[in-house]
Amino acid sequence: MNAAEPRRASAPVSFAAYRGELREGHAFLLHARLLLGVVLMVMVTNGLDQGWSSVLLPVHAKENLGGARDLGLLAAVFGGCALLGALLYAAVGHRFRRRVLFTVAFLICGLPRFVVAAVADGTVPLAVTMAAGGLAAGMLNPILTTVMYERVPEQLRSRVTSATTAGVLMTTPLGGLAAGYLVEQAGLAAALLTLGALYFLTTLAPAVFPCWREMDGPVVGDGVPGVSSSGPSRPSPANAATPPRP
Repeated sequence: MNAAEPRRASAPVSFAAYRGELREGHAFLLHARLLLGVVLMVMVTNGLDQGWSSVLLPVHAKENLGGARDLGLLAAVFGGCALLGALLYAAVGHRFRRRVLFTVAFLICGLPRFVVAAVADGTVPLAVTMAAGGLAAGMLNPILTTVMYERVPEQLRSRVTSATTAGVLMTTPLGGLAAGYLVEQAGLAAALLTLGALYFLTTLAPAVFPCWREMDGPVVGDGVPGVSSSGPSRPSPANAATPPRP
């Protein structure tokens, strides 16, 4: 089957060609307002999520809950509900405006878990909160993936996806360090509330900045206004989205 065979590049692979393609993907990213907004927002939330999962939640489970058993339970609840949320979006997500659903989902999966962990006793309140947060989180990447395939030209998709994936993961190593420092200096409750407040402010971006309205905007041609299906060799100032990992 010819369709299943790998495609071979017409030009030989070289560092210069790789560098040019990498530069093209980053240039497209810098000119795409919606895509750039996604990268900046998820860059922050990924760092905060890393602080939550690698430091805050384990410390909370050790000091206030049942240790590793409850930590595993909470992680399983969140992950299982995230899968359910993705399936739910696949079934009924098309009935809602993407920007509204994306904003509400991010608000649900962000701040509440930090607040509940800081002020509520026991595993059950946090498990319920993380179940709701998992359902909401499962809808995020399907929304961004859909927008990416609509708005990024096929010939630029791998380059833009590479640039955005690298961008949204830049702060991940710093999240754990920042969370550990806050716990050591200010205590667990203060660290939870501080990072939760940062998460909340970050997730307000789709409701505040006008570029996010383009998430529901019309798609022209190959996904980019003024770009033909054959695609340009240079990025145009279009708007796009890609599936960063929230």
